Amino acid sequence: MPTHRSLADDVRSRTPQELRDLVVARPDLLHPGTSDLTGLAARAATRSSVQRAVDALPADALRVLDALVASSGELAGAAARLAVEVDAITDFADDLWTRALVWRNGDRLTATREVAQLLAEVDLDQAPFHHPVVGTPGGGQEAADAHAGHAALDLVWQVEALAEHWEAAPPRVMSKGGVSVRDHKSLAGHLDTTIEHSAFIAELAHAAGLLAPDAEIDPTWLPTPAYDDWLQEPPASRWVALARAWWTMLRAPSLVASRDPGGSVVNLLGDASVWPMMRQRRHDVLSVLLDLPAEVAVSVDDVDVLLRWHRPLRLPPGVPTRADVVVQEAEWLGLVADGRLSSVGRALAADRLDDSVAAPLLPALIDHVLVQADLTAIAPGPLTDDLRRLMHTVADVESRGGATVFRITDRSMNRALDAGHSAAGLREQLRSASLTPLPQSLEYLIDDAARRHGVTRVGAASSYVRSDDESLLNALVADSAAEPLQLLRIAPTVLVSRLPAARLLNLLREIGYSTLAEDASGAVTVIGSEPARAPSPRPSASVTRTTVEASAAEQFVEKLLQTSGTEAPATGDPAVTVDVLLDAAATGVPVRVGYVDTSGNIRRITMRPRSVDAGRVTGTVGENVRTISVHRITAVAPA
Repeated sequence: MPTHRSLADDVRSRTPQELRDLVVARPDLLHPGTSDLTGLAARAATRSSVQRAVDALPADALRVLDALVASSGELAGAAARLAVEVDAITDFADDLWTRALVWRNGDRLTATREVAQLLAEVDLDQAPFHHPVVGTPGGGQEAADAHAGHAALDLVWQVEALAEHWEAAPPRVMSKGGVSVRDHKSLAGHLDTTIEHSAFIAELAHAAGLLAPDAEIDPTWLPTPAYDDWLQEPPASRWVALARAWWTMLRAPSLVASRDPGGSVVNLLGDASVWPMMRQRRHDVLSVLLDLPAEVAVSVDDVDVLLRWHRPLRLPPGVPTRADVVVQEAEWLGLVADGRLSSVGRALAADRLDDSVAAPLLPALIDHVLVQADLTAIAPGPLTDDLRRLMHTVADVESRGGATVFRITDRSMNRALDAGHSAAGLREQLRSASLTPLPQSLEYLIDDAARRHGVTRVGAASSYVRSDDESLLNALVADSAAEPLQLLRIAPTVLVSRLPAARLLNLLREIGYSTLAEDASGAVTVIGSEPARAPSPRPSASVTRTTVEASAAEQFVEKLLQTSGTEAPATGDPAVTVDVLLDAAATGVPVRVGYVDTSGNIRRITMRPRSVDAGRVTGTVGENVRTISVHRITAVAPA
């Protein structure tokens, strides 16, 4: 094997396939690219690129690299330091060479200067050499996918329930941003879930562009037009949209309700819940799970061990991995189930997620319920969107499980009538949805609610309340719960209020009065039929891809090979120029330098650099010592 004097020589001697493997292994070399092989080698040796490459190494490869540095590149010496046979580290050494973290110098594998400096700053004594064995075999992908599909469908429904709740009672945007603790607790109660889970749902919906502050003087949180579009999509598309939002979002819902360093509460949707590190941690968790066999199920502790082994420099002892948080979010989202990735989780981690992957995992939806004589309705499985929305309007959920039990009450029936449904329409919709005949008690309930509904009416005067039943208005005026309505009697059958008609209507319904709205002619109307919407937020910055397709690497290498062999290829990057000069100064090899002199002319010289410091390179040109400012250099290459 020929003796190479530098990393640049090593890179220039590689075959097109080996160069392609280098670019695939270190995708940052492609963005921004370089115009020649010398520039590629120099970029691969820069501190920032080496830091990214070394950070990505698992513990075993990192230990081999450290041993090679300590043994001056001798494989036998490195193996002896690790107390293993040479054959045990050969594959690791070859991979380190492929990544250009070491270069072949005769029989040695010499680490680049930046690699040696970086490893001198870290402690690898605790890093295990062999891949940890974790998890337990058992179960199957099919069962995990089924559980993931149910979790995802629940999440989609909860996002819809959140949007409907905030559409009807939008929470105020706090002066410091976000949602108040009281409104957050109210949301958790409405969704019948925990503070942590409700924070995840709201933060995810916001990241997906479905929620945003409106543009009013006193802003509130409302659904956006994008929510209306999302709502019209099939469940699989809605799931995929939420999964992609989670994969790219910079927010950390787990921080909500905790204390920031200043001791203040981190509010839902506030600025303090932005933590970019969590995006990388989500990617790391799904990546380590993707590497496991599909039949192996792991615990959160297993994931913690894997993360520390795969990313020993990012996660040294004492630094929390947040594996428990990421796994919990992934389970809520249907990306992880039963200790393994679902098919959707695998597709997301491999950047190939689309509706065709998600749709088969979702449970089959049913289009019927069983209405019972005790005014309950049993849904024996997940309902279709239209039927589910009808049942949530006309009934309250009494229990969940394999089947959902709905309870139909006077209050829920009034809610359906308030939403614009007619008694005849409700009777027909329930009759067509139920596999059992509608009980007579339900027929009576519908008729009684419809007869009482709209006895009082609200209009815009600023607003007024009128009713032919004077005793009802007397009771309303005397009701302490109605004091915030600021009602004033102006006639035996008419009350007026300073509140807007829509607000008055909602408040009357909240305190238990079944009320209808009417227009100026006295005809019944539905106030707020066009729901308020917040403007769509600006799309967040796209995530930079961390992988390179083999075809893109091949095209890049072809362009490099076309320009190789030129006399003095321009690096086009000051950082690359400096690194080539530093490498030449460290190894004592001459370089060809193209530079602009004080007259603006292009000059070319052969220099043997001695030092590079303060933006200048000093070296010998023939018998003379010359100093050139780096910013004047246009091209540099080994002589």
